[in-house]
Order: sequence, then C-alpha cells, then structure tokens
Amino acid sequence: MTIELTLKLNTCLELAIGKVSKGKEAVVFGEYFPVVAPVMQECGIQQLGSFAVIEANSVAVKPEMGSFTQCPSADNFLQFYNDPRFLKVKALRDNALDLLLDGNFFKPVEQVVSFNTDCDYALVISESNPLATTPILSLSFANNSPRKIYTGKVMALHLWSEKTEQLMSKPEGEVLVLRIRFNPANR
Repeated sequence: MTIELTLKLNTCLELAIGKVSKGKEAVVFGEYFPVVAPVMQECGIQQLGSFAVIEANSVAVKPEMGSFTQCPSADNFLQFYNDPRFLKVKALRDNALDLLLDGNFFKPVEQVVSFNTDCDYALVISESNPLATTPILSLSFANNSPRKIYTGKVMALHLWSEKTEQLMSKPEGEVLVLRIRFNPANR
C-alpha cells in the first residue's frame, strides 16, 4: 500500500518519536488519544503519517513509534499544549511513556511525498547528508521549534539500503538514524 504525505508551505512540520511503556498501550491509544484528537483538530493540527521504528542507533531508550504532524503555526502547537483538555490528560500520557521527543519542527516545503508501507526507510537527522544518495525528502530544522534538540540539523528520508545500514554504527550525537516503516492506516 502507498501513503502520501502532503506537505504545505508556511506551516510547521513536527516530528515526534516515542516509546509506550510495556502494558500501557491501552492508556495511550484508548484513553489519551480519544481525548486529544478533537483538540488537535480544533487547533488545526493534522497527523500526516505515523510509523513504527524498527531499529535505532540511539544509546538511550530506543523509540518504537513516531509521527509527522502539520501545524498551521507554532502558536497553534502552543495553543494545543495549553488547552485544558490536553493538560487534564498530559500526566496520563507522560506516565504511560518511556520516551517522548515531540515539538521538533522542520521547515516545510510544498510537496507530496509517497511512501510504500511495505518498505523500510531511513530517517536520518544530521548536520549534513552523510549519504551519497539523494533523499526522498530533506528538511532543515525550523528556528520556531518549541524544542531545540535538532538545532542546526537536517532531517532526511531515504529508502533503507546497505548504505543507510552502515550509518547505524555512528554515534547518536553525530547522526540519529531510525529504520522506519510507515503505518498503512494512519489517518
């Protein structure tokens, strides 16, 4: 199956990655998301695509999932994070996660990108492109990002290959490499 991510100029593209604590899946997917989904929609935040993280070169807690969302502006993101409905379930979410890296904005472009849900991709975050291949998508870190984890870096998506596999041995501080597979039912 193929999914398409429709990126729009003059928006904020957020990358979030995380790991749900073992046995807490029902809390995140059954209690948290049903409450916040309408709040996200009201704030104009749209999930473009979610993915499973198959491998990561991270040395800390290894992420297991991630998503791309699109916000009309950084203000919309902050509106969501300050909404009383979100604040009411934030502790529930936080207690059910071993890892959450959200609020990482990358500069959007006007582009439709297609991904095969049967293929693996490399999500690479580094100061420059460590591969000799042209990425499917390449976005610079956005200065208006609420979180500054990836300041000065570029996020690129490549089809998984032997070359991307070789990046897995690099230290996370130099390059973050996630082997991902997009979920077919992500909307």
